[in-house]
Amino acid sequence: MATANHTFRVPVPHARWNLPIRSAGRLKPKRHGFRPTLTVMLCSLGTVAQADLPLVVESLLTDKGKLKLNLSLAYSNSTTMGFLNSDTLVGTATLRYGLTGKTEIYARSSGQYSSVRTSVGSTADTRFLNTWAGASYQFKKDTETPALIGFVEGALIEQGIDSTYALKSWVAGLTTYKSIDPIVFVFSGYYGLNLPRKDGETTIDPGNTFALNPSVAFAVNDSVTFNAGVNWSNRWSRHSQRTILVPSDKDNEPPEENEVVSRQFRATNTDFVFGVDYRFPNDDIINVTLSANMSGNQGTHLRFDWLHSF
Repeated sequence: MATANHTFRVPVPHARWNLPIRSAGRLKPKRHGFRPTLTVMLCSLGTVAQADLPLVVESLLTDKGKLKLNLSLAYSNSTTMGFLNSDTLVGTATLRYGLTGKTEIYARSSGQYSSVRTSVGSTADTRFLNTWAGASYQFKKDTETPALIGFVEGALIEQGIDSTYALKSWVAGLTTYKSIDPIVFVFSGYYGLNLPRKDGETTIDPGNTFALNPSVAFAVNDSVTFNAGVNWSNRWSRHSQRTILVPSDKDNEPPEENEVVSRQFRATNTDFVFGVDYRFPNDDIINVTLSANMSGNQGTHLRFDWLHSF
């Protein structure tokens, strides 16, 4: 799956998790195989059996008629202005199916556990986050010029604080890559459209997102790959509006309706990402990725991915 989640940096992925967590994919070269985790726009690269055989990445997509399962667990820790410290765990399960040789469809669901601590106490919360569905299509393979894959996905259902909503978040993007054995260069970008939604008595406009994710992968051997990259994202201003009832200072008068509006300014964020992939003899892939915030206040993220092919 050519992807970018926005969520945990995991799909991209959310202050209220408006964007999807992108899952691990697989790049498949001749003979040995090449798999990336494009959640953080990283790649997994296996060497070929013969030193004189050039590495040719054939596809980022699941083979026709094949099914893949990706399970991931992402941990995030952050501190805001020295007053608030939080830990968050997000678990995601993704199923991918090769519809044709160039087209893949997929669906995923995520859940979250969070713990927040302040000077006045602490709170913990466990909740369902969202379910997404999408498709990837390969426009061009890696030849003399880089490969090109497009993807689009939408949130079937999302859980807010007080309400659930459907079809309010959409993502479309492109991934291009070029293999120069034993290195693969990857560049991906996406645009996230987040429509206004009603959460309880509050109307929220989360703001749209644009992100760019360059990365490079180096194959140590046919089982181990190191990768590094940068995630840059831009989130447009977020604003919300709700109506509250204020008691009247006059006797026998009904409460007055007041509108409370809050707005957050446009924000950019940059992460440095480093990861390692290991391929087992049965062809399963384990990926570990560490994301450190370079600018912004998003803290540190650690992600584990397991990819299994049926």
